[in-house]
Amino acid sequence: MNKQIYINGEIFTVNEQNQIEEAIAIEGNKIIAVGKNEQILRLQDDTSTVIDLQGQTVIPGFIDSHLHITMYGTNELSISCKSEQIKSISDLLDKLKEQVQLTPKGEWIRAWGYNEQTMEDQRLPTKEELDTISSEHPILIARTCGHISVVNSYALDLAGINKRTPDPSGGRFEKNESGELTGTMIENAHMKLFSIASFTEQEMTKAHAVASKQFAAKGITSIHDATGYGLENLRMLQQDAKTNVIKQRVYAMVGALSGAENIVKHMVASGIFTGLGDNKFRIGPAKLFLDGSSSGPTVWTRSPYTSDPSNFGVYYFTQEQVDELLIPAHQKGWQITAHAQGDAAIDMLLTTIERASEQYPRSNPRHRIEHAGIASPDLIKRMKEQGVIPIPNPAFHYEYGDGYVKNYGERAAQMYPLGDYLDARIPAAIASDCPVTDFNPLRGIHTAMTRQSQNGQVIGENQRITLLEAIRMYTINGAYASFEEDIKGSIEPGKLADLVLFDRSLLDCEMDDLLNAQVEWTMIDGELVYQKEAVHE
Repeated sequence: MNKQIYINGEIFTVNEQNQIEEAIAIEGNKIIAVGKNEQILRLQDDTSTVIDLQGQTVIPGFIDSHLHITMYGTNELSISCKSEQIKSISDLLDKLKEQVQLTPKGEWIRAWGYNEQTMEDQRLPTKEELDTISSEHPILIARTCGHISVVNSYALDLAGINKRTPDPSGGRFEKNESGELTGTMIENAHMKLFSIASFTEQEMTKAHAVASKQFAAKGITSIHDATGYGLENLRMLQQDAKTNVIKQRVYAMVGALSGAENIVKHMVASGIFTGLGDNKFRIGPAKLFLDGSSSGPTVWTRSPYTSDPSNFGVYYFTQEQVDELLIPAHQKGWQITAHAQGDAAIDMLLTTIERASEQYPRSNPRHRIEHAGIASPDLIKRMKEQGVIPIPNPAFHYEYGDGYVKNYGERAAQMYPLGDYLDARIPAAIASDCPVTDFNPLRGIHTAMTRQSQNGQVIGENQRITLLEAIRMYTINGAYASFEEDIKGSIEPGKLADLVLFDRSLLDCEMDDLLNAQVEWTMIDGELVYQKEAVHE
């Protein structure tokens, strides 16, 4: 078996001592040695290939601990409102008209990433505006948060929604002063309609291929998929991971954007539990949605919004309902988690975890909290006591931080508090929540180090962390969050050869130059799944 020996590098081992070494040796799909050049070169034999890294940085492959690969991939097949060409509702309507000409009647027209706060109009489009585009295609415009959308009349008719349809629990069909539907779907109303606008198997596989390729180009070797379209989506994730359409290793949360409670009940009753699978595809935690989006803003808070003293956000379930769904899952061996952004939602999930642990004690269940947005000190203390792993999204501060200050006031400085997690020795695992924001790990790392918004506002300076601390949260902590720290997440002998090479020394980078660092190659299982194309002058 051929050995690959890399020398003269800057090897971030991310081991317990956070050692930085010079060389690494790989045989097959495993790391066999890491250390000084002289030490590693002694392993050279007739089958070895020796590569001089010339001071470039190698790190363990990034583990994005919360993203939606199917949603991102299908978005890439749709209109992106984050495009530089779309700055107004008029621009969006023009793009929709173009798409109508290419789409058979009756098929969905979709756009994603809409953010009224960055649009010239400073508002969402209306149902009536979308109706002018087509009355023969259902149209859905998803807001950037993934919790709000606007649809046309055809889509409402297809879903059987009219002005007399009652609001779903944890959601709302927005109406105007006359009681007519505006087409805006909020929270669970959006989730239900989004599930109706689902995709075919062929579309999902194409989406997975597109997304996986892009993830690999940024050094992502493992993903924790945070669910999308229910059990069919879960099946397609497994199929496309096994057939290598998805190059990354997949840890799949079990739930859905709509009707997650039914899926959780079904899967808990099935007799399987977290951990089933192999190094390529593994069943992750049972997952619910407890509240809304941080940028909506619709998170559920203990105190009212700074921007609206009458608003406490949206919650999906009562405490009793969450207990009834997740305590049996804990009892039967599942890791449990939930989307919980506001402090009231985090409080609710921690209460369920505390009750589950008291009623059915288990060793090291590693329950999680997805996002854990407004994580105040009392909540962090409870996370530590229960061994809970928060999954924060530091890149949100870059894209949405100015809105956080407006809506949550001083609480914005306490959102995604990486510094506090470090002080409490809580193994927080960084995630992008792509497609809600940029999946490039360097964006998340840079914002974790700066706490800067797009406008340069520093939000919670005391929560800044260092480069090595951020990389640790993006690698070994992600592996810990999926019970896989013994096989990946650091560069140590015996671990899987999931690695990333950058085109420079990351330690020598100036802060803002970090974002210019490029991935030279990404390796999974000892094989290169991405290589940067050479530039020919």
